Amino acid sequence: MIVQILKRSSLAALSLAAFISCGHSSVIEDFENGIGSWNKEGEAFKVSSGDNNVTGYSGSSFLTVDEDESLSGSITSGPFTIKGKFINMLLAGPKGSGFGRGAAASLIVDGNAVRTSSPIGDDPKKFEWVSWDVEEFGGKEASIKVEVPPARSFAGRTLPRGSIMVDRIEQGPKRLSSFYDEYSLTLKADGKYLLIPASDKGTNSRLSVEVDGENILGNAQSVRAATSEIGYYIPVNIGKYSGKPVTVKLTGIKTSDAVYGNIKTSDETPNSPTEQYRPLVHFSPSFGWTNDPNGMVYVDGKWHLSLQYNPYGTTHGNMHWGLSVSDDLIHWTDKNPVIAPDELGSIFSGSAVVDHDNTAGFGKDAVVAIYTSAGAGQRQSIAYSTDGGYTFTKYSGNPVLSDPDQRDFRDPKVNRIGDQWVMALACGQVIRFYGSKDLKEWTFLSDFGTGLGSHDGVWECPDLLKFNYQGKDKWVLFVSINPGSPHGGSITQYFIGDFDGKRFKADNLPYPLWVDSGADNYAGVTYADAPGGRTVFMGWMSNWAYTGSTPTTFFRNCMTLPRDLSLKSDGRHLILASVPSPEVDAARSGGRDVDGVSSSKSMDISEILPSNKGAYEIDFTIVPEGKGNISFSLSNGKGETAIWELDPAGGKISFDRSRSGITDFSPSFAAKPVTTALPTRKEYKCRLFVDRLSTELFVNDGDFVFTNCVFPTEVYNTFGVKSADSQFSVKDIKIYELK
Repeated sequence: MIVQILKRSSLAALSLAAFISCGHSSVIEDFENGIGSWNKEGEAFKVSSGDNNVTGYSGSSFLTVDEDESLSGSITSGPFTIKGKFINMLLAGPKGSGFGRGAAASLIVDGNAVRTSSPIGDDPKKFEWVSWDVEEFGGKEASIKVEVPPARSFAGRTLPRGSIMVDRIEQGPKRLSSFYDEYSLTLKADGKYLLIPASDKGTNSRLSVEVDGENILGNAQSVRAATSEIGYYIPVNIGKYSGKPVTVKLTGIKTSDAVYGNIKTSDETPNSPTEQYRPLVHFSPSFGWTNDPNGMVYVDGKWHLSLQYNPYGTTHGNMHWGLSVSDDLIHWTDKNPVIAPDELGSIFSGSAVVDHDNTAGFGKDAVVAIYTSAGAGQRQSIAYSTDGGYTFTKYSGNPVLSDPDQRDFRDPKVNRIGDQWVMALACGQVIRFYGSKDLKEWTFLSDFGTGLGSHDGVWECPDLLKFNYQGKDKWVLFVSINPGSPHGGSITQYFIGDFDGKRFKADNLPYPLWVDSGADNYAGVTYADAPGGRTVFMGWMSNWAYTGSTPTTFFRNCMTLPRDLSLKSDGRHLILASVPSPEVDAARSGGRDVDGVSSSKSMDISEILPSNKGAYEIDFTIVPEGKGNISFSLSNGKGETAIWELDPAGGKISFDRSRSGITDFSPSFAAKPVTTALPTRKEYKCRLFVDRLSTELFVNDGDFVFTNCVFPTEVYNTFGVKSADSQFSVKDIKIYELK
């Protein structure tokens, strides 16, 4: 690692001012012959006479940072007076090696670092210009400090200290760099949206949007600004600021980047709401990333779905609570995000309740959100809404629950049980229960989970539910785990037992039991205040093993269909039964009966729908007539095929998506069939829901549910059933379009 510092100019201050005023630049330092008057601390620096592998520098000798990572230190110039508009310098080294805490060059004014840069180039051995706008510091005394801090540890591993090379530090009237540490552009708010060009392959940048001196995003948000091409536009709603100047600020931008010069305003967003994999009857955000469903509550005849949401990109980050509202659990209207990151951190998962009795003092029937603030540790906070859940005010006493000794301390799910609020909270490898009278002060009740169920991943997203089974109360506890799924990645398990208001005790059952046996249902929870005493569930339809690379463009990820839950026996013990909610039936359009087959080894429906938009339901019943396996499949004209295989004798089912369409975005997506146990029955009554990127299979009125995503390059429009060595019958076939 190399640092070259330039020789001090011999010009006097008056001559320097005259020199710069004539449009020339002046070298601040050029240490061609040694360290000179620079102050050296530590042992990281030594003199070298060059490096043939390094290009773009000026001069023939430079200071080298020792390759020994155990060495650290700094070198600081003597004082000089700022008399130019810009300070320009050449930097080289690994791009982003500092991450704000590593090797960097800084401008020191009044004892503070007012400008700091790390290397910016894609080639760590090539120097590139970096420019600081220093006009505001004109006439002040300053110095340049180049620092290599000690190596540091994070999550049990040692991170490198970073490296940097510096050459030709000068000041003058012109910017020499195509790179902006912070790029600023002011436009008039003459459209509903401000559009920021971005791409999943873009450069990491921090975005601020200022109106009247305030950042309307709250905090600066992480974005991937477009570099070589524009993948999508980040829409920022500026409609209420019509006519005002809006200042956009982005860090780390080059003039050659696609974002530069292409920021604009518009009344529309160019992000397509009808892209290829956009589901028709499942919730997906109109733009951006989503993961866990949050704050699910039924208020004033509306289903409110909050969600882990990134409004500023299609990858995980900038965690807000988004909000979408529905009359029917199928068709959703996006609202503005309701809870944004703050000084306590990002907004992680949680729940919401309707405080009918005003226990918290925010008002009768206030909607209270309980969520994890994920900043310096994970802590629980609350916010309240007095307009039916459309806007929230954060409680001034946040956080309301902390445990500095617990690293994983998140995802509060709160229910009213008896005369108290009960919180189920994920804490590492157990679920803790807390009680409260007012949602503000919480008392530890008990914990659950040691030695039970799967502990192959961290425990997350609990939910505690009460059911009536044969006249008696029974309780179910959800626990999501990641990783730990038998299919790889994430999955949700459940326990059945009893809860006495303080402790949950699990029945002796063959755990782990899975809420959904497929690969793509995670972090699901249930609605508060669902009408008619229903227990309505929705899950996140993806898997942490590959979710960040799935082939969608303007959104990433969606939710499962809504499901009504109950308890039933599978002939051996109690299980959680999951069936499509009645609202799903209401999404059916038309419907046609198809003749079945008897004692056959194959059948085909060559056209599922005459005008197939990719969303439909196929109901059918398979009756095995031997011990052989029976498969059913969906396929398209390109030969892409998704195959389910029943093994009645072995009591299992598998799903092969290796030839289902696009699979190469992740090596784990289709590496092997998704295989799991299936209760053995004389017949298998199936409801198969398909919606462009998803398949959800419900078997025997709640015996089993199997959710798996697919990415065919055209819709599946052929359905077939076959067996190589066993006869079967297929009956009660009905097909519905869903819309």
